[in-house]
Amino acid sequence: MNSVTTATVSLGAVTIGLGILAWHLTKWWKTGGGAKGPGPGGPGGGRDPKALLPLLTSMSLGMISVTASGGLIGTAATFLLDTGSLIGNWSLTAATGTATPEVTRSGLKALTPGGCALLVIYFVILVALWKSGAKLLKGKIAAGVTAGVMLGLSAGFSGMASVALVTITNTVGDKITGVVL
Repeated sequence: MNSVTTATVSLGAVTIGLGILAWHLTKWWKTGGGAKGPGPGGPGGGRDPKALLPLLTSMSLGMISVTASGGLIGTAATFLLDTGSLIGNWSLTAATGTATPEVTRSGLKALTPGGCALLVIYFVILVALWKSGAKLLKGKIAAGVTAGVMLGLSAGFSGMASVALVTITNTVGDKITGVVL
C-alpha cells in the first residue's frame, strides 16, 4: 500500500481550479456546448453534455494524480499543485488583500497498487488522446488536468468527488489487475 501524499492545497490553488472550471463551463453554456457555435434556437440553446467530456475526464485524471504519493505522476502533480498555490496565493493577495489559508481535507485516501496501475493506464489513454487531438481538445485536456490537480485535495465538494474517484479507481484497478489486499 502506498503512503498518502503529503501535498497540501491552499485557497489560491482552489481558486485557480474553480476559475478554470468556471471559464470552460461558461464558454460551454454560452456557445450551446457544441464545437460549431450556438445550437438550435440561437445562443445558449442545444447544450451538448458530451462537449464537456474532455474537460471532465481530464479533471478526473488530475484529481487522482494528486493523490499518488510519488513517482513521476505524483511528483509532477505535486509540482503543479505547488506552483498553482504560489500563483493563486499571490493573485488573491494582490487582487483582494485576503489571506490564503490551507484548505486541504483531512483523511486523505491513498491509491492501492491496483489503483496506481489503473492511474498509469488512464494517463496513457489521455496522453494518446492529447497527442492525436486537435488544438482545442489539447487545451481542454491540459486545463482539466490542471483544474483537477488544484481541486483534488480540497476540503470542499471537489475534494469529496476526488475521494469517490480514488475509491472507484482503487476498486476497479484492484479487480482488473487481480491485486488482493
